[in-house]
Amino acid sequence: MADMKTIAFSIVAVVLIVIAAIGFYEYSVANSRYTSAYNEYQSVDSQYMALQGNYTKLNQTYSQLASQYKLLEGMYNAVLTEAKNNYTLYRQAETNYTYYKTLYEQMLQQISKLNVSGYKPGAALSAVLQFYDGIAIESPSDVVPLLASNFTAYIMGQPFAGTYNLTTFNTTWLANFFGTYETVYFYTTALPTVTQINGNTFNVTDVVQYFVAPTADPVYLQVFNASNTIIVQYIHGVPEITELIWKGNEVPPSAVITGYPSQHLIQANQVLDEFLSQMNALGAEFPGSTIAQNFAPNAQLVLIGQLPPVFKAGTYTGVSSITNVFNTWDQYFIFALTYVQNLLPNGTAVPPIVKVYLSPSNATAEVIANDTVFFGFVNQGQPNFPMIYDIHVAITAYFVYNITTASWQITKEIWNSTEVNALSDTVYYNLNEPIMKVSGIDTVTINASSGQGYTLQVGNVMVIVKPDTYAELANGTMLSVYNFSLVTFSLEAIYSPPTAPNLTPLYAFAFAVNNQITPAISLVTMSNGKVIAQPPITVVWAPNTWTSWTWFGGTFNGTAYIGGSYKFVDHWLYGNGVMVNVQFFKPVIWIFESSETPVAQTPKPVQVSVSSVYGLTPVNVYSYEINGTQGGVAVAGNMIVTIQPNTKIVTPSGNLSVFNFSIVFYNPANAGNAPNGQVPILAFAYAINGNVTFSYSSVNSITGLANPFITVILTPSQNVSMWTWGAKGYIFKDPIIVGNGIVINLTFFKPVPWILTAPEISSSSSTPMTSSSSTSTTTTSTSSPYWG
Repeated sequence: MADMKTIAFSIVAVVLIVIAAIGFYEYSVANSRYTSAYNEYQSVDSQYMALQGNYTKLNQTYSQLASQYKLLEGMYNAVLTEAKNNYTLYRQAETNYTYYKTLYEQMLQQISKLNVSGYKPGAALSAVLQFYDGIAIESPSDVVPLLASNFTAYIMGQPFAGTYNLTTFNTTWLANFFGTYETVYFYTTALPTVTQINGNTFNVTDVVQYFVAPTADPVYLQVFNASNTIIVQYIHGVPEITELIWKGNEVPPSAVITGYPSQHLIQANQVLDEFLSQMNALGAEFPGSTIAQNFAPNAQLVLIGQLPPVFKAGTYTGVSSITNVFNTWDQYFIFALTYVQNLLPNGTAVPPIVKVYLSPSNATAEVIANDTVFFGFVNQGQPNFPMIYDIHVAITAYFVYNITTASWQITKEIWNSTEVNALSDTVYYNLNEPIMKVSGIDTVTINASSGQGYTLQVGNVMVIVKPDTYAELANGTMLSVYNFSLVTFSLEAIYSPPTAPNLTPLYAFAFAVNNQITPAISLVTMSNGKVIAQPPITVVWAPNTWTSWTWFGGTFNGTAYIGGSYKFVDHWLYGNGVMVNVQFFKPVIWIFESSETPVAQTPKPVQVSVSSVYGLTPVNVYSYEINGTQGGVAVAGNMIVTIQPNTKIVTPSGNLSVFNFSIVFYNPANAGNAPNGQVPILAFAYAINGNVTFSYSSVNSITGLANPFITVILTPSQNVSMWTWGAKGYIFKDPIIVGNGIVINLTFFKPVPWILTAPEISSSSSTPMTSSSSTSTTTTSTSSPYWG
C-alpha cells in the first residue's frame, strides 16, 4: 500500500510537472506575444504623439493663414473699392479732357486769327528788365545771354564810363561793377517806353536807379541815376540787346527818398558817437583798454602842450602804448569831469564839428572839438595831490572805416592842452583855491591882569581861556588886554589831508587875537619870571570818529580865510561823546575831519565801590580806567572831567600811573546849610581806586607841579559858588569860571568832595530872580588858598 501511495504520489507529481511544463510553455508564448504587442503599442503611441505634434503645428499654421486671409480679404475689398472710385475719376477725367481739348482747339483757332507780332514789344521790354535784374543780382550768366554778339555799350558818366563790346562789357564793366559793389537794388522811376523801329527791332528808353553799397566801404550808400536807351532786336526769333546807351550820374539817397538822411549825416553821427564814447570813458575813469577800444591797431595819440607831471608830451603809437597813457589817466585822477565843445571865433560854443569823406574805396572822417574841458581831481598818493586840474584840450581825431570790423576806428588823435585856473570855469564853484568863510563867531575882551577866566562857545565848540593868559606878539610884545575870538568856518576847495585820504573835512574853527589868525602870536602866561605857553582848553561835543588837522599859511580878512595848507594832525583826549584839547596856544585854523572808524578809544568804564565820606552819602558813581600818561576824559551825566596827559597820582604808599578814576555824586541834603545863606545844589567828589582822600594828589610827571583835573559842569550858574568839603564841612571857597549855564574849575588836583551852592529863591518874594549874560563871560574868583 505504501508503494502504491508512493507510485500514486509520483504519478501525480509527474502529472503536475507535465502540467507545469505545459503551463510554463504557454506562459512563455503568451508573454512573448504580450511583449511584442506592447512594443507595437509603444511604436503606435509614439507615432500618435508625432502626429499630434504635427497636427498642432498644422493647426497653428492654419490659424495664421486664416488671419492673413482675413487681412488679404480686407485689402482686396479696399482695392476693389478704390478701383471702382478710380474708374469713376477716370471717366470724369476723360470727360474733362474732351472738354479742355475742345477749348484748346478753339483757342488755337483764335490765336491763329491774331497778329503774333503784337507781342514782340513786351518780349523786348522783358529782355531789358532781365538785363537790369541780372546786374542787380551780380550774375554774368544772367546778363550775357541777353546780349547779341554784336552788342555795343556806350557808358557815359557813372559808373565806369567807356565804350564796350560784348567781351569787354563782360570782362570789364560787369567785372568792375560786381567787384566794387556788394549790395545792389534797382528800380525804374517810371514805366519804360517801347518804340518799334522795324518789324524785329525795338527801342526801349527809361530812367533806372541803382542803390549800391561799395564792398570796400559799405557805409557809403550810393545811388546811380541812369537815363538809358536800349536797342533790342529779334535774332532767330529771340529778342537780344544789340546796343546800350547809359547816361548816369550819382545822387545822394536823400535826393531820391524823401526824408532819408544823407549818408554823410548818418556816418557823422556814428563817428561822433564813438568819439563822445571815448570822452565819456575818460570822465568816468574807465580802464585804459575801454577808453582806447575805438583806436585802430597802429593808431597814434599825439600829446602837445601843458599836462600834469605824470603825462609826457610826444607821440604814442599802437593800441598798447595808447592804453598805457589812459591807464595813467585812470590812476592819476580819482575823479574827472568833462564836457566837449567847439568854440567858434565869436566865442559861441557849438557841438564838435564832424567831417565825413565817403568814397567807394576809402571812407574817412574827422572830428574837431577845440575846447574839450577836463576837471581832474588828483588821486591820493599822486604828485600834486590834492590839486584839481582844469585842462582845456583842443582835440582833432581822424577816423577810417574798417570793413573787417564794420566800424569806424581812430587812426590818429591830437591833443593840444592848456592848463587854466579852475575859477575861470567855475565862477560860482571854487574848486582850486582853499577858502574858509566865517560861519560863526564869539568874542570877549580879555584882561590878563584881572585874574579872571573866560568861556566862549559857537555851536558844539567851547573854549575856556585860563586866568592870566597874555597874547605875545611876534616882536615880543605882551598884550594883557586884547580881543579874543572863537571863529567857525565853512570850507571851499579843501579836501582830505595828504596823508589821510580816509578823512572827510567837515568844517573849521580858529582862535583870533585882535582879529588876527596867525602862528606869529602865542597865548602865554608868566611862571617864575618865565614866559610859558598857556593853551586855552577846547571842548567839542563830537564822537570819537572826529579829529582835526592844523592849517595855516593863508590870510584872514575878517570874513574869510584864504589859502594855506594842512600842517599836522592834532592830538585830542576823548570821552563819551566829547573831545578835549589842551595844547592849542596859537591863533590858527583847525579843520575837523571825520573818519569811518574811531580814531581813538574812550576810557573803559569799570565797577568801583565807594562809601560815605565826611558825612556825605553817595547816590551815584561813574568810574573809568585811566592811563595817566595818555590822559582821558571822564563823562558823568552833566559833568566832563579831563585828566590831563602826564598825570601821576601821588599816594602815601606810592605813585600810580594807571588807576580807576571815579566821579561820585552825593545827596546834597547831607551838606546842610551853606555859607552866605546859599543852599547846596550839587555834591560830588573824585575818587582814585575808590578812595576819596586829601592824602592823594594829581601831579605832572614831567614838571612835578600839580596837574589839576579840568572840571566842566553843565548846571544852573546864576550866582553860584564852589566849596571844598571835609570832615568839618565847608572848608574853603574854590575859584571857578562861570558862564551861561556852565561852571568850570581848573584847580582841583585832589580827590576830595566839593559842594556847589546857589542862592535860595524865596517863595514869598514877588520879584523873580533874573540873570543876564553877554558875549564877554565874567568869572568869580577868590584870593583864598585852595586845595583843588
